[in-house]
Amino acid sequence: MKTVERDALPMWLRESADVKAAFDEHAIVVIVDAQERITFVSERFCAISQLSGDELVGQDYRAIVSERYPHVLLYELRDCMAHDSRWRGEIQFHAKDGTSFWISATIVPLLDEEEKLRQFVVIGADITEQKRVENELSEMHRLQRLLADLSARFVAVPSAQVDAAIQTTQSLVGEALGLDRSMLWQLGEHGADMSVTHYWQRDGLPPLPPDLSMGACLPWIHDELLRGGCVCFSTVGELPARAARDVQVFSQQGTKSCLTFPLIANGKTFGALAFATLQAERKWRDDVIAELKLVAQIIGNVVARQRSEMREEQLRDELAHAMRIASLGELAAAIAHELNQPLAAILSNAQAARRFLENGESDPDELHAILDDIVRDDKRAGGVVHNLRAMVRKHPATRESYSLNDLVIEVLELLRGEMIGERVGLHLSLAPSLPPVAVARVELQQVLVNLFINATQAMNSNASGDRAIDVETRTEAETVVVRIRDRGHGVPPDRLSHIFDPFFSTKADGLGMGLSICRRIIESHGGRIEARNHREIGAIFSFSLPIAAIAAR
Repeated sequence: MKTVERDALPMWLRESADVKAAFDEHAIVVIVDAQERITFVSERFCAISQLSGDELVGQDYRAIVSERYPHVLLYELRDCMAHDSRWRGEIQFHAKDGTSFWISATIVPLLDEEEKLRQFVVIGADITEQKRVENELSEMHRLQRLLADLSARFVAVPSAQVDAAIQTTQSLVGEALGLDRSMLWQLGEHGADMSVTHYWQRDGLPPLPPDLSMGACLPWIHDELLRGGCVCFSTVGELPARAARDVQVFSQQGTKSCLTFPLIANGKTFGALAFATLQAERKWRDDVIAELKLVAQIIGNVVARQRSEMREEQLRDELAHAMRIASLGELAAAIAHELNQPLAAILSNAQAARRFLENGESDPDELHAILDDIVRDDKRAGGVVHNLRAMVRKHPATRESYSLNDLVIEVLELLRGEMIGERVGLHLSLAPSLPPVAVARVELQQVLVNLFINATQAMNSNASGDRAIDVETRTEAETVVVRIRDRGHGVPPDRLSHIFDPFFSTKADGLGMGLSICRRIIESHGGRIEARNHREIGAIFSFSLPIAAIAAR
């Protein structure tokens, strides 16, 4: 058999014009010598590769074989030769225009008289179309499995995990379809322009420019998406003349092809999901477009829900801020009293010091004492202003470890003037060594201000000697509890179950939002708040928060 392989085939090619013509017309034939140089190619191979015989003969075969084959292929061929066998398999080649084609090949190693490798003869058939169909079916299978997984994954994904889930999805889709980049665009707060909020791309590609604005960089696509249209192109040359700016940006970024879907909620576009290739042009098949449209709808629904929740949270924060302002408005007289006392003392001490100086009295000790009093009262006034500014100011709710005892004392200091004015007594029972809780200080101050003001107002109709508030703190299981009891008339039993509902109030002029906001704040900290009537007189409002060390587990 070796003799036939060594002598007969080259003889056919050299001496039989009919056999050579048959090879050229119907078969793909390539012969490579022992130095891995091409020595012969059939006309059929030249036609498929778009290269002439002159361009191929004498070249290293690795110039046209896909980069994933050379070393492995040569190793397998030498192994076949050692075992007196042929190699059969599929090989991917590069054509002149940069595209690829596939050959199902049989490679025969031919030996010389000394049993040394003389050349390889490659005989094959073009299976590019078959591979294309196989790849498309495999691609669709991967995409459909991914869609099934996405549908289940996004059904109940928590808001805190949405961003990570979106980027994972972009990566999975990109890898499944052999894409290079995916971008999620969203309209800003005022809906003027879209910017990239999530994106994925293959390693080694240049990063996206920072602060990329679709309206400025891709104005034609931006307008199409706002009208609810999908934008699809396999080459930038397919874009219309009015998309000149878009073409320029795509060319600068190296984008070869792109598919972009609008994300729509309530009939309006709020964003877009784009998929792109940068390394090669891609034709977007109808079945792929349909599947990717489903991906865009799934992500769009999740993002719309996230945006809605963020907007609701923003509105709640704005309402809470408005309620803080309203609460401080109710405290105007108390605040004026708190500031008036240290300011009056400062004025009195300053006048006394001036009289000393005018009368020629310059007792240093007396003057030092006066100045110390002024400094002390100034700090007291400054503390009142600082606490008020902290409550009024809008800022992110940063959580830190605090003792609820300290927060209770801070708020009672702020309300001291109000309680003195209303002749309300205080009975404090604060547990020593109370473990800290992780809270947003201003938010917890707001809760305490609301509860203390409500307790004070609940006793407006009481006689002066009958007005008192009991404040207790204690540790209970793995939580810290604050309990506030007034001596008012309590809450009507039929209203207790609704006391924390929005817009529900037991006061004739109440907005019904204070206790609702208190509940939202406490529950957002992982705690609970409740109300009940005391068995004798008055109402008890209490809330519990997890101990910081336990909440951090």
